[in-house]
Amino acid sequence: MSKYAFGLLFVGCVSLISASAMAEPMYGVLMVVKGSVKVQNASKQTTDAKVGGKVAEGDTIITAADSRAKIVMSDRNVINVNPDTQVQIAKYENDAASGKKNVEMNLLQGKVRNNVEQTYDGEKSKFQIKTPTAVAGVRGTQFLAGFDVKTKMTSVVTFKGAVTLASVGPNGNIIGKPVVVKKGEMTQSAPDKTPETPKAVPKEDMKKMDGESTASMSNKDSKSDKEAKTDGDQKRDVANDEKTKDSKKDSGPGVDLADRDPKNTPAPVNPTPTPPPKPPTAPPTPPPTPAPVRSGSSKVNIAPVQK
Repeated sequence: MSKYAFGLLFVGCVSLISASAMAEPMYGVLMVVKGSVKVQNASKQTTDAKVGGKVAEGDTIITAADSRAKIVMSDRNVINVNPDTQVQIAKYENDAASGKKNVEMNLLQGKVRNNVEQTYDGEKSKFQIKTPTAVAGVRGTQFLAGFDVKTKMTSVVTFKGAVTLASVGPNGNIIGKPVVVKKGEMTQSAPDKTPETPKAVPKEDMKKMDGESTASMSNKDSKSDKEAKTDGDQKRDVANDEKTKDSKKDSGPGVDLADRDPKNTPAPVNPTPTPPPKPPTAPPTPPPTPAPVRSGSSKVNIAPVQK
């Protein structure tokens, strides 16, 4: 083989490898998994979701009640899957070489919060959330999309940017005129009807929905927090419980030493002191007998004066 032919072959292999690398589908990484979360691939094989696991095009993320997941895609878009939700990543393309970006997710039930970092023009590049009755398109925003399987209602709440919502008929055709949901607004769409005119949401309600729709480790979930405890945490909890029980025993029935406040605790009443026992009565000591006084050769005894 000539050097020229070998060079052409080498260039061809490099081009093929480069094309394969650019054609590699995008994927996401599960950053937060709370409760019971499943991942079902295109072949309907279901596995338990785990932190650090990958989610690819064609996968469906399924969360049970009181469960949620957070997925960070390789293009930095973030998908928060709320409790009791099923969402399929039907299509996810982001070709840096050609600039082609196309995202399509099917929301089968529940709610999904999207933080879209990429920019989409809605024509050559699209980011769409589809439900059985509507389609939401964004350019670059943060929003919450919901679908109620009982009422067939599709809802959209926009936290940042703007979202276009259109009602879709059984054949996929657009019904009526789409509406634009701006920051701080929400709307909903009934089957075969034009979406309602967007209305402003009270700030307190927006703040609540913003916090509840985002999956993070700081969110308090009693079931998830218990499951996430390590063996060391559980041992410490048991030890603390035993200490508390011992304190209650020492403090008497119905009294917890930990609840006592020195300021509010009355001073203990001392019982009447018992007088010390009296010593036994000793007989009186007789006075000492004085020594005799000598005077010359006479002996004089001086006796004590009797009173």
